[in-house]
Amino acid sequence: MEPTTGGKALTRELRDNYLATLTEESLSALMRSTWTWDDRALRRRLSELLTGLTAVRELRVGAVGCPASALEAIESRVLAAAGEFVAEVLGLRLLADADNAYREALLPLVAATGELTAEASRAVDTLAVDVTGRVIVRNEGSTSVLPEVEWDTKAFQHDAKALSEVAYAAGYTLTRRDYFPAAGLGAQAFAIASSPTDNSVDVRRSTLAAAEKTGSWDPALVRTRATAAGDGWQLTGEKWYVPGAEAAEQIFVIARTVGGPSLYLIERDAPGVTVEQSDSLDATRPLAHIRFENAPAVLIGREGAGGRTMNRTVDRATTVLAAEQMGIVDRALKCLSEVLPASTDAESWHAYTRQLAELELARASATALWYRSVRLQGGDDLEASSVAAAMAHIGCSNAVRQVALHLPSITADLDRATADTIAVRARCTDLMFGGPALAHERLLERLGI
Repeated sequence: MEPTTGGKALTRELRDNYLATLTEESLSALMRSTWTWDDRALRRRLSELLTGLTAVRELRVGAVGCPASALEAIESRVLAAAGEFVAEVLGLRLLADADNAYREALLPLVAATGELTAEASRAVDTLAVDVTGRVIVRNEGSTSVLPEVEWDTKAFQHDAKALSEVAYAAGYTLTRRDYFPAAGLGAQAFAIASSPTDNSVDVRRSTLAAAEKTGSWDPALVRTRATAAGDGWQLTGEKWYVPGAEAAEQIFVIARTVGGPSLYLIERDAPGVTVEQSDSLDATRPLAHIRFENAPAVLIGREGAGGRTMNRTVDRATTVLAAEQMGIVDRALKCLSEVLPASTDAESWHAYTRQLAELELARASATALWYRSVRLQGGDDLEASSVAAAMAHIGCSNAVRQVALHLPSITADLDRATADTIAVRARCTDLMFGGPALAHERLLERLGI
């Protein structure tokens, strides 16, 4: 076939075909065929692309209600990004046939990137008219703001949807209440390591100490040691970035034995436990440094199963954080819909509505990923739920980051205390498990790439 150099639009049939065939298998195989497999920049772009493609597929099947113009813009941008990714991976092989098995099928996509970008821009302009002076109203049940009096009941039901309702409400209300250490970490780790029906430990005043000074949640990097002592265990080592440790009564700890990482339970006031509150970015969500010196502990679950517990807890916890992040996003967009820009001349008004439209695109994509993760958390496919959680954390972190960065530039009249709280919460929820770089590698690891 004759290669084309740009300007051609993709038919609906070709769009659907690329959305169906651009998967982790095909894109990773493309990278292998060109020896770009170890390129870290391309690996991150692969992660971003796979996340974006998944969001589009969810939106196209109606998982989240959004205007047609929003879907058009999101889809066109993702396909354009796919075309640019393909061009960078193929390199010279794109310019001339060198027997690469993927070139011919992907040439139309690469040729269409310019037109896809233009189509996305036109769709954003259309959406900007739709959102003039307001925010597109949600109508999904998962985004109702749960009254705080119901949080304790909902947060500990071992139900992903119920906990997401609590987290969404916490994000939307910008509450000072630190629900996450017990509900998002301690209770999840205990349920995974023991049994969801085990009520032998009161997890409502608990937290999880897993990361060490590097901040990594990689089980292989756990250095805190557990040694047998009579009928129990003793822990020696340090944990960092532990949320809610000052208020916790029970601390679940990942420590290592010769059998591998395992989960242990320690009383907050046990001998050999020293908790030091760190100078944290968000004073309402304090982090602590904990030292253990032969601290008495109880093994939870099976010895050596701590790696599985850490990984699955991260999956559940990032899904919880995704819900909180979307609550923050919705609160920010509500604020923006109520505060007009200081200047209402045509140029300022267009810039205002255009930025609102851009934030609506981020919200729609992120919501689709969040809903998908919540849905799969309740199923039996642990591999799929793990991948969904990683994508939700990437998409929702991106959305809340965009909102926090754009708030000051959109309007100077926004309440400064609210804007500052949104910015801090956005940063903290984004970095809790290591930040974007680790989040993208976590996704690729979950995919086996």
